Amino acid sequence: MNDYDRELAGAWGAPPTVAPSSEPTVQSALAKEKALKEIISLRDGLRGLLVRITEVEGETDKLKKDNDFLGTYIDNLTRNTVVAAGHKR
Repeated sequence: MNDYDRELAGAWGAPPTVAPSSEPTVQSALAKEKALKEIISLRDGLRGLLVRITEVEGETDKLKKDNDFLGTYIDNLTRNTVVAAGHKR
């Protein structure tokens, strides 16, 4: 059996058993703390984005209502102008 065959056989074998440590190592505690800080930072970033999305949705709704109002206003002006021009003839 060559080295490649041994590696391949080991890849499909049972996982190596590691005795669980009763206390976390300093490295694992630091890694966990770093991961938690990153998660909290990302969560806060998402909260900020959610607030901004809510604000933009509100602004968009207001602008849509304003556009609808202006569209109706322009339509009414156009109709009144056509009617007024028709009466002058």
